[in-house]
Amino acid sequence: AMSQLTACAFLIGLVIFTCGAAADSDGGAQLIGVKSIANNLIVKGMDVTVQYDIYNVGDKAAMNVQLEEDGFPIDYFAVRSGFQHVRWTRLPPGANVSHTLILTPLQTFVFNASHAVMRYKVSDEATGSTVGYTTSPGEIAVIETADYDRQFSAHAMDWLTFGMMTTPSIIIPFLLWYASVRKYSNLASHSSRKNN
Repeated sequence: AMSQLTACAFLIGLVIFTCGAAADSDGGAQLIGVKSIANNLIVKGMDVTVQYDIYNVGDKAAMNVQLEEDGFPIDYFAVRSGFQHVRWTRLPPGANVSHTLILTPLQTFVFNASHAVMRYKVSDEATGSTVGYTTSPGEIAVIETADYDRQFSAHAMDWLTFGMMTTPSIIIPFLLWYASVRKYSNLASHSSRKNN
């Protein structure tokens, strides 16, 4: 539900930005960046997937595109996969690129997952770089592993206790039934022998 809401907000923002860019465009590259977190819950010690999508909505190729992520301090996160600083040589008009960063939270805390920075040249002829920003996922809470396990674990101990408590109420009637079936089948076989 959260990712659908993020995607819907991005599409609305993309339409508004594109309409504004078309009106103001000086004929160069224009990048839109979306930063999203794929996990619904952020748990200490468990991997978090951060997805970056960059779209060129301009009419020229963006050159020397750089994505710089400084929103995940090393005191609080360990990088498991991907890079916090990424570079693409060229992003053609109408194209997009994606990058995934996988992190592991080291502590429980509440943090503001702010935007990442995009730096790029609007064309081959441009001398300076343009700075843009991705969207921001906002405030996120990292919860303790025990809280996550309490809510989402298989509850093996609960099921074991349940099984131990219900076993007598199933086994005792079965044993009584089995004993009576054996008793009456033995009586029936004795009486049939006597009659023969």
